[in-house]
Amino acid sequence: MRLPEELQSYIGTGSVTDRSGYSPAQVFETREGFFIKCDEPGALAREYRMTELFHRAGFSPEPVRYVTLDRDYLVTRKAPGEDLTQDLSDPLRLCRILADALRTLHAQPADGIPVSSRLERYLASADGSPDGGYYDPSVYFGPYRLSSREECWEVMQSSRHLLRCDTLIHGDACLPNIMQENGAFRSFIDLSMAGTGDRHIDLYWAVWSLQYNLKTDEYTDVFLDFYGRENVSEAMFRVIAAFEAFG
Repeated sequence: MRLPEELQSYIGTGSVTDRSGYSPAQVFETREGFFIKCDEPGALAREYRMTELFHRAGFSPEPVRYVTLDRDYLVTRKAPGEDLTQDLSDPLRLCRILADALRTLHAQPADGIPVSSRLERYLASADGSPDGGYYDPSVYFGPYRLSSREECWEVMQSSRHLLRCDTLIHGDACLPNIMQENGAFRSFIDLSMAGTGDRHIDLYWAVWSLQYNLKTDEYTDVFLDFYGRENVSEAMFRVIAAFEAFG
């Protein structure tokens, strides 16, 4: 792995492990206890700001360094514990930790925090064309009763006014992005889509991730009960699914 000279100290003399996922960014773990994320120039500026904000609130590992040169480089300390995909043997405990994490986050003040890039993308999609661009039906599934591009577009247009921008959200609240230690929520990682938005965006992706990882929808109601039904409108999941289909 080749890095700018000013970042070599974070690698030391040890090897690095490629932890890159599905996004265009590359992610490397060093033996010195750091993660180094690399992306196009400017692509990590928002994530750095949001990681700083979450770290000050005690919700994420420390962002150590951000530089933009030929590429963007973001260095963060390794988060303690393990992500929620590492032990799926106790789904009830998993649902409780996930619900605790999101309920705690959503209770934080959101004043003055930038809008989530996820919500920005939704609104941009709704202002676009129903016939062109990105469309991926795999993000919605059975309970949401969506069957076509045309139906998703209709839901987007008729329901966009229901989207709120009043809650601090993660923006991609899937199990790999939430860390636990000793059976309790510890921190969030991968904050590129964090910001102010609609809590149902996080709840949608939490439900999606539970079903994907556990291979069943049996625990959806358990998770929502732990989170607090009084703060959930399940009808909004269909709205979020429609927006996600258009990316």
